[in-house]
Amino acid sequence: MDVPDVRRAVEAALPLVQDRIEEIDRVRRLPDEVVDALRRTGLNRLLLPTALNGLQAPVAEVMDVLERIATVDGSTAWCAMIGAGSNVLAGYLPESGARKVFADPDQASASMFAPVGRLVGDGGRQRLSGHWPFASNVLHSAWIALGTVAAGGDDPTVRIAFVETSALRIENTWESSGLRGTGSHDVTATDLPVDDDHTCTFGDRPWPEGALWRLPLHTVVIPLLASVPLGVARGALDEIARQAGEGRTARRGQLVDDPIAMDEFAIADTRLRAARAALREAVTEAHEGAERHQGVDRHLCARIFLAALHASDVSVEASSIAHQLGGGAAAYRGNPLLRALDDVHAARQHLLFAHKHRSELAKAMAGLEVHYPPFLP
Repeated sequence: MDVPDVRRAVEAALPLVQDRIEEIDRVRRLPDEVVDALRRTGLNRLLLPTALNGLQAPVAEVMDVLERIATVDGSTAWCAMIGAGSNVLAGYLPESGARKVFADPDQASASMFAPVGRLVGDGGRQRLSGHWPFASNVLHSAWIALGTVAAGGDDPTVRIAFVETSALRIENTWESSGLRGTGSHDVTATDLPVDDDHTCTFGDRPWPEGALWRLPLHTVVIPLLASVPLGVARGALDEIARQAGEGRTARRGQLVDDPIAMDEFAIADTRLRAARAALREAVTEAHEGAERHQGVDRHLCARIFLAALHASDVSVEASSIAHQLGGGAAAYRGNPLLRALDDVHAARQHLLFAHKHRSELAKAMAGLEVHYPPFLP
């Protein structure tokens, strides 16, 4: 299996996703048939080390796959992004732990990195307690990576702990307007045993060889996040292009005969393509440098993060224009343009898309020495 095989398999699975969109929205999770279909594509192998039967694919190629899914359904793409994206942490866990947690290379994972849990103990096994919100994909994962503070000593450290999702209490809290099918519920752990080799930090030295683990983790994760709103917005604009081509009406008369509407469509399409290109350019530059065993400097780290922020914002703008051009029909629940608008708005609420990051990243872009951990340590 290689990346083109995965792309073809994903493409073959998308009609099933399309058929189940209303159900996904209604039950607020992915149907088992969709989860199983995604497993069979090899999607969850994309960011696993080859030593674990993964493909350790370049980030830009993974983004392509996730964007394509998002053109059909944002919730499915978000779960796919979390599920496959969390698997990159296999390279940061101790190899012994990674071989246990990722014994099934086709299993998706879940993750919630905010360090709101607490690890206590030492000597080979620790105890985890805590409450985490927004645990996307937890309903479809055997394991979840949770952010914690490891107690002990004078300098408690932030660690990521992998635990089996069956050991958690999942609270049905995800009642949202957008990305409804992601099952991003709250989860709680109480005094849960965790083996030492099931924990890591973002600063740990990865054990696999390859460019993917020579990149700072956030230069992998953040572009993957951005790929979902980019794909959702592309799907919305493609829907407007379809309506224009088929002679559908919007507001007054034919959409294609409305010069203002077509001008807005052209601008939105061009801006979305430009935002996508800027992000891919920075991500590809980082990958090519990593292939040459070159580090990713602070300037490029900032460029990647800022390009992802810009991609998120432009995706919201493009989806809003598409929704407006959809006319009265787009006001109804179940309309794909309304769903796209809700989904990109929900995605933009992710902490990593917050505008607060921009000022420090901009300083790094200007060549100043900025410490903004964990993004610019």
